[in-house]
Amino acid sequence: MTETVDTVETPTRAETDVLKKIDALEAAAKAGDSRLDPVVLTEAAQIVDRAGQRLRMSGDLTVVALAGATGSGKSSLFNALTGLDLAAIGTRRPTSSMPLACVWGDEPAGEVLTWLGIPRRHQVQHRSSLEDAHSEDLDGLVLLDLPDHDSTEVEHRLIVDRLVELVDMLVWVVDPQKYADAALHNRYIKPFASHSGVMVFALNHIDKLTPEQRKSCLEDLERLLKADGLKSPSVVATSAVSGDGLEEVRSLLVKRVSNKRSARERLAADVDRVSDRMASQCGTAKTPEIADADVTELVDALSDASGLTVVSDAVRRSYLQRARAATGWPLTKWVGRFRPDPLRRLHGDQVSREQGKALRKSASSEVAIARSSLPAATPVQRARMDAAVRTITTKAAEGLSRPWADSVRTAIRRREESLGDELDQAVARTDLGVSGNPGWWSFARIVQWLLFLVTLGGAAWLIALLVTRIAKLDDPPLPEWNGIPWAWIMLVGGAVLGVALSFACRVFATNGAVRRSRQVAKALREELEKVADSHVVAPARDELAAYTKCRDSLAIAREQSDRQ
Repeated sequence: MTETVDTVETPTRAETDVLKKIDALEAAAKAGDSRLDPVVLTEAAQIVDRAGQRLRMSGDLTVVALAGATGSGKSSLFNALTGLDLAAIGTRRPTSSMPLACVWGDEPAGEVLTWLGIPRRHQVQHRSSLEDAHSEDLDGLVLLDLPDHDSTEVEHRLIVDRLVELVDMLVWVVDPQKYADAALHNRYIKPFASHSGVMVFALNHIDKLTPEQRKSCLEDLERLLKADGLKSPSVVATSAVSGDGLEEVRSLLVKRVSNKRSARERLAADVDRVSDRMASQCGTAKTPEIADADVTELVDALSDASGLTVVSDAVRRSYLQRARAATGWPLTKWVGRFRPDPLRRLHGDQVSREQGKALRKSASSEVAIARSSLPAATPVQRARMDAAVRTITTKAAEGLSRPWADSVRTAIRRREESLGDELDQAVARTDLGVSGNPGWWSFARIVQWLLFLVTLGGAAWLIALLVTRIAKLDDPPLPEWNGIPWAWIMLVGGAVLGVALSFACRVFATNGAVRRSRQVAKALREELEKVADSHVVAPARDELAAYTKCRDSLAIAREQSDRQ
């Protein structure tokens, strides 16, 4: 019972591992999009798509292809392995431009063969009536006889190139005269060195060699394959004429068909190959971190270049001036009207009231840039800002492979170009607090006007008394309080209290101006922090997040491979 459970679970676990590899490759390709080599990314996308199609098909079928050069004897080997005579079905295969497929067993293979692009007239069903000791053991095998990979017909080579990418296992049939052919090694073996587990090399026509020659050729072939990057190449000496090696080839096929892992191993090898290429571009460096101190320095530089200090000081002085105009002694505050408002000199009042509201209500990037009359950043301020951006860029790209380092720099540079305009918009978006005044200003204004009216009343009373005396009229009775005429009390008391209230309001207004200035400076700095984040920090962190995703996904794909 234990053995049965293991047998059932193993394929499921292996298939899960392959799916993890494929998912990891897909995630890495998405993360590396527009950063890594587009040729490699395209290949990764094709493998993911191809793997999805293959895994949706029957897992009980194992597609093995016999491939080789002209005269290698692969068709004879195909005849010997299938027990069929290709010459007898020549009417069904008029040329060698299309591969021939032989299917063992009753498992439907139509979907797989259609996916491989093999027409029905090139498909042969292996019959159990044929005397073959391994016939039942090979149920589920789909054996292909491919065109010559060195054919003079371009169509033949294209078919081979396509099917080499699709089949589950490859049996390369080589002969003693062409096994070292550079075209074979450079075009098919070296690029697929990671597929060693799903490739077999059959040195055919050994019946024409002496034992010494046979041994020498096998050793030399194995040496060449290892030089191509294959760790443990599987090499078999065969002869369709004498039957040498056929049993060994059949045994290999039986083993592959029985464990039903060739399709998954082939897909895993495909993922390994492109993952290795992506990993060589991506790198495995630790993800750089953007220090908070560097971000703070950037915000400080933006604050300096945007005129934060100038704006906050103008807010303070404007607050004081408006407070004096609202709460000052009526006879003296009119003098302040001749002084220009500090914010109006910066166009800040207009920006805050009109364009500031528009900017806060609209999220569109098409809103017109509100340019204030702030002094332009000095060369020193600009250099400080550029240095802060450069510091973050350098540290964010430190240790990364060139594609990712370039991607980080490009992402920041692309947004940095509009950094100056964003500083103006940050000032425009900031509420400078000119739309509303404190309630106590209105109360103080009312009291001031009451005191002013009292003062005017006392002055009018005294003037009227003076007129009557000049006209030598009888003096009207003048009410007194503790011997002091009420007219004088109204005149002097109203003026003194009004001036005293004006000074008291100025003290409160000074504190309020400082508080309002700090609030505006804080609000403007928060806007500048958003600018720093959206134009420098966020683009860099987005690229670093994509790098981390790509690197970690590739590590998962390769780790799964190692476990298998």
